[in-house]
Amino acid sequence: MSRGRLGAYLRYQLGDYFLHRAAIPLVLVLFVAGLPLWGTLRGHPDFFSNPRAHEFAMQLYTGAVALFLPVGAFLGGVGIISADRHQGHFRFLFSKPIGVLRYYVQAYAVHGLTFVVLFGAITWTFGHLTVHVSVHRAMEAAALTFVLVGGLGFLVGTLTRLDGGLVVLAYVVAMALQPIVSESAGEVPAWVRLLAQVMPPAQALDHVRQRLYASETVDPAEMWRVLGYGGGAFLLGLFTLRKLPLAR
Repeated sequence: MSRGRLGAYLRYQLGDYFLHRAAIPLVLVLFVAGLPLWGTLRGHPDFFSNPRAHEFAMQLYTGAVALFLPVGAFLGGVGIISADRHQGHFRFLFSKPIGVLRYYVQAYAVHGLTFVVLFGAITWTFGHLTVHVSVHRAMEAAALTFVLVGGLGFLVGTLTRLDGGLVVLAYVVAMALQPIVSESAGEVPAWVRLLAQVMPPAQALDHVRQRLYASETVDPAEMWRVLGYGGGAFLLGLFTLRKLPLAR
């Protein structure tokens, strides 16, 4: 299989990402953050020149603009494999001699890189209109989010077409249990503590993102936990993709 033949699918993968995956989080950010920002600037064009407006700007950024991260990572990471299998697209995609593994690695990379660049562009636009926000730190937060959510989605998608629901369930359970376990001193049952440990490190990711937004030092242990879990899930997904047939 030539690189050119695989590269010919790049346009299709980019189109699929923008049309079916990026549109929803972009519209969400536009309404949730764009409308309040437009109303503020329309009534007070010099509002953000006041140093006291910095706190408001960062609250708007972390509370509204950053919604793009969990929603965008979820839509970009799930369904990469399961949608093709469920809808029968794999019969068309692989009617020519194209490596299945390389095709889906490329799809994962295209979704992830485009997701990171998009959030960098959103952050730059927001900072240009309000106060300075570190673009490279925002892109680091986006990359970590996609590694975790996208890696988990990739793995579950190799196993079942219910990857979307299962990833959401795992993330919600993790967000609910991990703060409880971390704040308790041996007061929770052992099975709850174990369940919180095997769930995706959602709390660690949240801590790292908040520190990146605030331009503070990131805890290396939390960062590597996120990277290790998401990267491990992706590698395990590659293994199962190689071993299990697409048509099942």
